[in-house]
Amino acid sequence: MAQEISAQERAHNFGIATRQNYQMLPAAAVSGENTMVQFTLPKARLLSKIYLNVEAIATLKSKGTAIQTHDFSPYSILRRVSLDLNNGFIPYMLGGRELYLYNALRLNPDVLLPGKTDRCMNYIETAATAEGKDAKIKFTLELPIALNQRDPMGLVLLQTADSAVTLTVDVETLAKAYSLNTSNGDEVLFKSMKITPMLETFTIPPIPAAFPDISTLKIVSSKAETFSGNGQNIVSLSTGMVYRKFMLLFEDKDGNPLSDEDFQSNLEIVFNQADIPYSVKASVLSHINHSQLGYTLPKGVYAFDLTNQGIPNLGGSRDFIDTENLNEFWIRFSTQKGGKVTIISENLSRLR
Repeated sequence: MAQEISAQERAHNFGIATRQNYQMLPAAAVSGENTMVQFTLPKARLLSKIYLNVEAIATLKSKGTAIQTHDFSPYSILRRVSLDLNNGFIPYMLGGRELYLYNALRLNPDVLLPGKTDRCMNYIETAATAEGKDAKIKFTLELPIALNQRDPMGLVLLQTADSAVTLTVDVETLAKAYSLNTSNGDEVLFKSMKITPMLETFTIPPIPAAFPDISTLKIVSSKAETFSGNGQNIVSLSTGMVYRKFMLLFEDKDGNPLSDEDFQSNLEIVFNQADIPYSVKASVLSHINHSQLGYTLPKGVYAFDLTNQGIPNLGGSRDFIDTENLNEFWIRFSTQKGGKVTIISENLSRLR
């Protein structure tokens, strides 16, 4: 009788019997704003990560000398990024702003901020003239498919005849990369744009005992819900999956981020209406996030990173939230203002 091999043993064997591959896909030119580009991933190897490289040129017009950026520049020019598998699973479906926030839960998250040269991971030019001046926008965002660089769980098998994996990018207006000043007559015009994915894949091991456990998928998504002010608010989250991390972006009715002082209660995670494992003052959670990341999250953003046990994304499963046996899973809070909360979550779901 063959001995059963554990997932941990398979992961160890996989690390010995595979090797990493970087492969660029052909660039797709974006014909204009409010359009979509799509990529079909090649049927080769095991998919571990997608690097999404975006390059655009905008013409900036203003009575001033520059057009200002905002906390989410320039990622908001991506309306939606989705990765679709033909088995019904969608590992990624969220906007560029939300994908940036998800990427922030990493080592050295400040690399996601605008840099001084176009060799930086994020670069956006802001100089403008009344006649119009061309400005470069360049950035790369990551879509990690596996749990992390150590644990192969979540890898997607591309090398089968039945696999059909599609990456779709919906584009917004380039004006979303900037904070426009109407008194200056700020205007952002589309000139050109292209999107180029790069795939990180791993070779399929030659021995069955080294083939990793791919029965679990990682799913990253976002949803938004409105809430009222001056009272308790409850946002219900989906049950049936394992939560590894989630971020909350709070905005008022005008789209401005809430401050720590706008909260009248702690931010709470609630199981089955009564069990409250996390109840944290907003300002203290901001400080915890700063301590964990060495980086201050944008105003109105709070993270519960259940994978961080000293190093972002590399902790064990100790604090994961398994909601399979929960009837209710809530986020509860009270605010002075009404508005909208966007929840960005990373979950694990087992293939049935």
